[in-house]
Amino acid sequence: MVPILFLITGLNTGGAEMQVYQMIKALRHKQSIYHPVVVSLLPPGQVGEKLKADEIPVYSLDMKRGRPSVAAIARLNQIVKKEKIELIHSHMYHANLLGRLMKVLHPEIKLVNTIHNINIGGRNRERMLQMTNRLTDSMTIISETAREHFLQTGTARPDQLLFLPNGVNTKLYKETTGARETIRSELGLADSTFAWLAVGRFDEQKNYPNLLKSFGNVLRHHPDTVLLLAGTGPLLEETKEMAADLGIAHRTRFLGYRTDIPDLMSAADAYVMSSDWEGMPLVLQEASSVGLPIVCTNVGGNKEVVVTGKTGFIVQPKSHYALAEGMLCLIRMEPESRKQMGQAGKEYVQAAFEMDRIAEKWDSLYRKVLERQIQAV
Repeated sequence: MVPILFLITGLNTGGAEMQVYQMIKALRHKQSIYHPVVVSLLPPGQVGEKLKADEIPVYSLDMKRGRPSVAAIARLNQIVKKEKIELIHSHMYHANLLGRLMKVLHPEIKLVNTIHNINIGGRNRERMLQMTNRLTDSMTIISETAREHFLQTGTARPDQLLFLPNGVNTKLYKETTGARETIRSELGLADSTFAWLAVGRFDEQKNYPNLLKSFGNVLRHHPDTVLLLAGTGPLLEETKEMAADLGIAHRTRFLGYRTDIPDLMSAADAYVMSSDWEGMPLVLQEASSVGLPIVCTNVGGNKEVVVTGKTGFIVQPKSHYALAEGMLCLIRMEPESRKQMGQAGKEYVQAAFEMDRIAEKWDSLYRKVLERQIQAV
């Protein structure tokens, strides 16, 4: 067995965190040669508990956000030695830097870095990666759009930065029998009410103010519509206040943190995303896998998941007029046409992003890195 350390900034519920969790499960399911160990820079959250429940060793460096410490570095070094790590796969900016530091301390260890977003926090961070790229054996990026961005900025070389997309567990994210009736009964929604769903952290990136303004426009044309928002975050209360100020609070449901996202998707009629930037959002793949048509902004790798006019609509970012128009176009479609659009999305995601296929690509990359044969997969 090859001890592989998955190093990640945090283990709360998010796209990168869930991707690591699902990737480890897929690799184990295939009875691979790897013994996974997970280290979180921050205190572990819900995903950390999921990993522990699956008997995956999980460590935390207990770092404070934005405050690296000598003690945390020493702790990571101890874990690497204790677990006899042969390969580190790091995810997200701070973990990628720590992985590179471990490479300095342990040159014999192989290192794979993954960038999960087109926006990693500014040009200084991109320069930091550029200056330390020689320390990594391979870098991967989750969308072609983001890859082009980092090549243009000189953050990485073309022969070094490989495109390897997120994968989705299509066995988990599928339409759940009876979920529509159960969830709608729980929320007091009639079957005829058109329900939009958005899942994600309430922060600047997701631009919920733009979504609320768009939904206000939609309501003026289609009053029997509801917006379901699942998630938590620093801007949650501010977003609730804005919904009240816009006079749409009665048609906006803040659902908080949910563990039944496939059921919520099964209960919804369509999915909407208003982000200002993204990498390749796992949640769009999940929504398509369930069979939901999608309206989303044209940022990051969204256009690599949603085929506009076929599986949904892609609209201009930061424009509530454009987002509202996309939502209205979808609502005005015949139900059968919307269903066909959702089915097309499901088939596309299953063909391009099914997790077992993506796990095979990771396995191939790991083997090539371990054998010093780096090339595109």
